[in-house]
Amino acid sequence: MNNIPTQMRALVLEAYDPDPDTALDNLRVGLRPVPKLKPSQVLVKMEAAPCNPSDLLFLQGRYGVVKSLPTVPGWEGAGTVVATGGWRGRGLVGRRVAVGGQSDQDGTWAEYFAAEAFGGCVPLRREVDLEQGSMLLVNPLTAVGLLAEARRRKAPAVLQTAAASQVGRMVIALAQATGMPLVSIVRRPEQVELLRRLGAKIILNSSEPYFQPQLEEICRHLKVTVAFDAVAGALTGQLLAALGKGGVVFVYGSLAQERCGEISPLDLVFRDKQVTGFFLGRWLRRRGLPTVLREANRVQKLIAGGQFQSTIQRRAGLAEAVEALRQYKDHMTAGKVLIKPGA
Repeated sequence: MNNIPTQMRALVLEAYDPDPDTALDNLRVGLRPVPKLKPSQVLVKMEAAPCNPSDLLFLQGRYGVVKSLPTVPGWEGAGTVVATGGWRGRGLVGRRVAVGGQSDQDGTWAEYFAAEAFGGCVPLRREVDLEQGSMLLVNPLTAVGLLAEARRRKAPAVLQTAAASQVGRMVIALAQATGMPLVSIVRRPEQVELLRRLGAKIILNSSEPYFQPQLEEICRHLKVTVAFDAVAGALTGQLLAALGKGGVVFVYGSLAQERCGEISPLDLVFRDKQVTGFFLGRWLRRRGLPTVLREANRVQKLIAGGQFQSTIQRRAGLAEAVEALRQYKDHMTAGKVLIKPGA
């Protein structure tokens, strides 16, 4: 680590706040110590790190993981391994890797990040660049995990909300590849057109007046028993009502920033329906490292083949990052914002 500085520039969160605009105001560019490596870790010089909806929830103190403040946010990213804390990471030095982690340490919105050599690093294939590699873990593996849950339950068909999101588009690509019938729900007409261009077959607009009866009729026809819900609020109950007997809604986001509502107790008691959560970190831990690496390699093949290319609406250095994050908060469908710590 002779050529590695002792301090690094980073985007630092000073305080949590439930208001998203105030939460973004609590970010500043500052100096942080370059992480001291444990024997199990490697040091990654960061090239790019995205913002996901889960990052915004973290800034608000509303995510399932809370860190000691001040801290550097960022759940994932990509860069080059420049040092190792022990023998485990020796083979990774000089390699381009995707990284992630949710421990109580500085995150990826910084010039350097300490990643676990086993479990926190995924070596990138030559065909996958660092920008796409920086978005390898959270969204693609969420799409993979959701559809794996649907297959485990032998669902004849599935539906999803926030279908124009990055996860939603990946669910569409996976469903097309596997032949799984899919109902995609959006809330604006332009999103309907976007999904049609992606090849989605069944698209509903939740803002239209006859949305609920249309949804229920389609679910009866296709025998939909599983729903993926990134929105929550009243929409959760609408989805549950439309599903067949024994149906389950997997809630994996909170874009509405409202409690799940409109849930009929009769659906729960007499029709054996369920509402449950999907948390990617827990899903991956239950499957173990070999499965995670296998699925990550599968995702890389999809990225290299063009099926899982994440849209980027803006790239920003640390000085412009807060402005860029505000843009992302208000225009998520336009694509990801990538923070480029070295820019």
